[in-house]
Amino acid sequence: MTTSERARAEAWVKRAPHVPDEWFLHHSWLHGASHTKRVHIHAQRLLEQLGWSDADAELVLCAALWHDIGRVGDGIEHGHGGASAARADVLGLSADLAPAEAAVVRFAIVRHSLRDHGAEEYAAELARSEDQARRLAEPERALRVLWLLKDADALDRVRLGERPDPRQLRHLQTAELIPFASQLYATLA
Repeated sequence: MTTSERARAEAWVKRAPHVPDEWFLHHSWLHGASHTKRVHIHAQRLLEQLGWSDADAELVLCAALWHDIGRVGDGIEHGHGGASAARADVLGLSADLAPAEAAVVRFAIVRHSLRDHGAEEYAAELARSEDQARRLAEPERALRVLWLLKDADALDRVRLGERPDPRQLRHLQTAELIPFASQLYATLA
């Protein structure tokens, strides 16, 4: 890594929020605070490149912070998104969000650990829900938040020695950040 690449990565690390270890059920270098900070940084970069509104950015960044806090291990846990959303609720992390916004964040966290297939149908189902805590007033917004979260999370696959597959990403800008993902991981491992 060149000096300028390291300096750029270090500048972004300074923008990472504090992530309390006590949020996590499972303390891990794979899915713990450092991973969460990197996903948050990737989300910040994507939001900046895509020019999203502050209101939508807040939802993505909350989802990035809470997406893995309910994990119980480091293996494949398809349901960990649901467990993480529940944990965020138990910890009161979404208490400052309006109910409609909390539902968007919850949806993104739940679905981030599942295949893309079925997300649109699930969002449409939640748009019709009678349960106000789960109801998605804006299913399209929830899907946008989900896709950005999934891309930010995918960028940190470099920690596993994998290069994210650009064909699996949802935004063209995400593929452009793959080299930065390696630089960030080297800086914030």
